[in-house]
Amino acid sequence: MGLDRDAFIANYLEELEDNLSVVDNCILVLKNDPDNADELTKLLRALHTMKGSSRMLKFKTIEKITHGIENVFKGVKEERYGIASDLIQLVFITTDYIRACAEHIKTESDDVIDAAELVAAFEYAYSNEPYDVQKLRSLIPGQKETSDTPVSGKSGASGSEIEDSGKRYETIRINVNRIEKIVKLLNNLIIRQFQLRKENEVLADLEQRLKKVQHLSAGSQDEMNEAFEDLKTLKKGFLEELPQIERSIFELQEEILSLRMLPLELILGNLGKMVEETAMIMGKKIDFSTNGTELKLDKFILERLHDPVIHIIRNAVDHGIEKPEERKAAGKQESGSLNVFCTSESGNIVIRISDDGRGFDYTKVRLRAAEMFPNQKEEIDEMDDAALNSFLFMSGFSTKDEISELSGRGVGLDIVKHNIESMKGKISLSSEKGKGTEFKLSLPLSLATVNGFFIAVSGERFLIPSAYVREIVIVPKNEELDLLNRKGYKLRNSIIPLYPLAAIIDKSSLEPVNTEKSFVVVVENLGEIIGITVDSVIQYNSLIFKPVPKNLSAMKSVQGIVFDENYNIINILYIPEIINRFKRIRGIESRRKFSTADRAYKKVLVVDDSFSTREIEKSILEVEHYSVSTANDGIEGLEKLKEQRFDLIITDIHMPRMDGLTFIENLRKDERHSSAPVIVVSSDDNEQNRRESRKAGANRFIIKSDFDRGNLVKEVKDLIG
Repeated sequence: MGLDRDAFIANYLEELEDNLSVVDNCILVLKNDPDNADELTKLLRALHTMKGSSRMLKFKTIEKITHGIENVFKGVKEERYGIASDLIQLVFITTDYIRACAEHIKTESDDVIDAAELVAAFEYAYSNEPYDVQKLRSLIPGQKETSDTPVSGKSGASGSEIEDSGKRYETIRINVNRIEKIVKLLNNLIIRQFQLRKENEVLADLEQRLKKVQHLSAGSQDEMNEAFEDLKTLKKGFLEELPQIERSIFELQEEILSLRMLPLELILGNLGKMVEETAMIMGKKIDFSTNGTELKLDKFILERLHDPVIHIIRNAVDHGIEKPEERKAAGKQESGSLNVFCTSESGNIVIRISDDGRGFDYTKVRLRAAEMFPNQKEEIDEMDDAALNSFLFMSGFSTKDEISELSGRGVGLDIVKHNIESMKGKISLSSEKGKGTEFKLSLPLSLATVNGFFIAVSGERFLIPSAYVREIVIVPKNEELDLLNRKGYKLRNSIIPLYPLAAIIDKSSLEPVNTEKSFVVVVENLGEIIGITVDSVIQYNSLIFKPVPKNLSAMKSVQGIVFDENYNIINILYIPEIINRFKRIRGIESRRKFSTADRAYKKVLVVDDSFSTREIEKSILEVEHYSVSTANDGIEGLEKLKEQRFDLIITDIHMPRMDGLTFIENLRKDERHSSAPVIVVSSDDNEQNRRESRKAGANRFIIKSDFDRGNLVKEVKDLIG
């Protein structure tokens, strides 16, 4: 019976990629240490393994390629020639060819590609004759136009989102011990479930006994005491059992989430090849190193992280690190240094990408920023270098007069920032002209959870992600500084501006909880540091992250939601947008917005029996600076109307106790609301409903199936401004 190779292809391809990585890494070591016999042996062993397994599965192209390059390195072992630049490039081209064969296997089940020119080059190399590496590179099947060239420059250029070309890991290797641990935890939960069920039966029996005792004479005190003792024992059992269940559930969650964790090595392991290849193309010398790549990240974060990291690395090679002659003239080593250093900090993975190149010219950054934003020139002139970094991440911002052929792909740091923040991460940079640049990427371990601080302001709770929090301080009111347009506070050697969060969530009509001191959450984003004043900081927690519903995706100031211990919905604040909103409030407007006195916001009443609908509409309108109250049906709505006057009412039609049409008819009898605009938001789209709504006194009609943030806000603004 012939070999059914289809059953082995998945394992073959996985082993093939592992061996290709070995070859790429070995040649980088041999470049700097050509006499390293161990690395040469390791490389030859990997090539021999690929050749043998390809022969068994009858993948003749890969067999021919690996045999050819194996012969070339036998020549190295025989000391017929050394590890030269062309040979290094030939190895990189060879591994790209084999990867192209692997892709062909995935789609066509065979490895048949044209590798004649490559095989011929092996003969030339073995004979120590010249061969054209540039021509070979151009012939790599399926090679993308930009695959071997750096992407956009550090200073950034406008463009569309980076193509998501990162690896996709559809399968994950799992240690059997991990599965056994999960099964054990699940079994413990099932056992505790049975125990709780049994105790529930005891509780039901106890309830019957207490009812019986209730009907007996007062002389049955012994039975009553016995029943209460049983109740006390049962309560004690519940109190002991509940923490164990919670702990088991938490451990089970941790174990299941950890199954999606993959090492950073998967995306960082092959960077050395890319850096060396690109440096050769550009005539540069670069010493590249990675540390901490064994750390693990969520599979989904790892996949999205590929492009931003590649972008920053290529930026450093293209624009950051100078050519040898430039470095020598500047008193530097001819070889530039490029490092990727990964660490675990405060529950996040931090990736630092640093080079010792030319760094940013902040004089040019300042001039360019002033050209783009002439109305902010005075403020820009006063900014320190760190604060200017925010401009580097703006779409279309560049200090270069023209984009190089290698990096001119129209994609800038704004897209890198967008991609990192889409993973709930944070990016920052520090740079010094002539000395180099460091990018710092801070990423959560998993997209399933978020770490942050619960804060309270004007009776509402929010979560501020810990990635943006530098520190939390308590500021006595008498220590607040009265700056030109806002409050400030001297924190060690710096003065940070203070902004009350209540000012932008439209809740500052309520007086602050504490008039003697303020809780200040000091946050940072792209070098900008501000203090956000809140009523209290409640606690730090790690919680399950839930994205905002699609119809609320335009709410830029909200990153997602979590549930607190009472299962209340808590909005996660998106700090970059919060900072931008504070910055947009300037001068006299700042004084007015940040004053708790003399504030008058237009009031809206939302009446709907659906809690989700009420909360969605409430959130949308509060972001647009309306004060919103809610009611769950027409009767409660009328009670709210008696308490205060509203500028606009939004109501559903079908509700219990009192429907929307009856509610509208009744509110029109109230003198204060006889002419108040009314918007009906209904799931029933028929002409009769529209006609009856108009007859009752509604001004607008929105269908829930067509509902989105834009049309609701538009209708409200049309009616009350």
